Amino acid sequence: MSRDAEREHANFERFARGETIPVEVGEIERELGALWKRASSAGDTHAGAAVSRAALWNLVIPTRGAGALAKTKALVDEIAQGVPVRAITLCLDDPGDVNAGALAGGGGLSATIESNVVSQPGGARVVYSEEITLRGPAGAETHFGALVRALQIPGVPTAALWMDAAMPVALLTRELLPVTDRLIVDTGSCVRPPHLYDLQRLAAQAHPLPVADLGWLRLGSLRLLFAGLFDPPVGGAPLRRATRLSVRHRPRGDLSALLLVSWLGQMLGWRPLRSVQTSDGGLRFDFTRDDGARGDAEPEVQAYLVPAEGACDASGVLAIELAVDGRDDYVVCRTAMDQASVQLPIAPAKAVKLDSYSDAELCVAALGPRGRDPLFAKCLAYAGGLWALEPQTTVSQR
Repeated sequence: MSRDAEREHANFERFARGETIPVEVGEIERELGALWKRASSAGDTHAGAAVSRAALWNLVIPTRGAGALAKTKALVDEIAQGVPVRAITLCLDDPGDVNAGALAGGGGLSATIESNVVSQPGGARVVYSEEITLRGPAGAETHFGALVRALQIPGVPTAALWMDAAMPVALLTRELLPVTDRLIVDTGSCVRPPHLYDLQRLAAQAHPLPVADLGWLRLGSLRLLFAGLFDPPVGGAPLRRATRLSVRHRPRGDLSALLLVSWLGQMLGWRPLRSVQTSDGGLRFDFTRDDGARGDAEPEVQAYLVPAEGACDASGVLAIELAVDGRDDYVVCRTAMDQASVQLPIAPAKAVKLDSYSDAELCVAALGPRGRDPLFAKCLAYAGGLWALEPQTTVSQR
């Protein structure tokens, strides 16, 4: 066997096992084509099973630094279990990365390819999807747009997974959005108001492309459980008489809490009047239900964002509490990451299971019909209006 044949055989064995294979940037498609051709030949099936190459999406994931790259590659491996994609990971090296210069070829770009293998039940078929990693020094983002265009599978939609709010926004707006069919963000990484404004601008620039949010999807179980409190025989009348809403959240979960307030405010027609800082480090929003001028109208509803500690998932939300006529409480309170207690005025509190999903499961959902939720866009705009209110004097939390 010649040296080239030995190399090709070794690369195929590594490819079949899902190991990383370094390639020249300009040779990515040729190398992948040769590996898939060999995989589909009769003599090179995986463990005797038929091999299928599949991709329902081109999934582009920008990230930064070796640590984040390792987490991203693990995420892609999990996503492949739910939906086959051609994953194109774009990694900007941090200046402090020890091997950044070597891996980037002393200032250029480096590339690797690998497969993600999913065995079907019964072992009759093995589905391969593929991952391409492009890595370069800080500032290399201007080259990524052209490479993504060249590496897209024709006829397959493209989604950009923008999970790191600290990445250069120009990489998304100038290089990726023009070739993107769906934008997926994560408001769980937005911990301060300026990031919310950035997210709104991104959503506006992406329009009319669908924008999905992993943070919004994380809140799905809580929203569903809370909405279920008002199923018959209770009905929706208590919601129209609500006087006070409290959302307890971890300190870094303020945006998730704000989205919950925005969800109820938008659905119930609450008109924002003002925001007030509270002595516990949270916020109070005053709302009215009338359609008159803002002026000094008396608030009919007050919503509190209350920082607290407790067990919860990545959403950071601990509890939703609604007071009706100042006395009746409708409560969903998390007692563990996957457990909650629900309380109604007409029944004692009871424990229920609260579904919790991994980031990979949320990504798969965002690539499906749940990634086209028009309610999210409305709630995001509403949340932006709440953040835009200038907080008034600090008051005590009541």
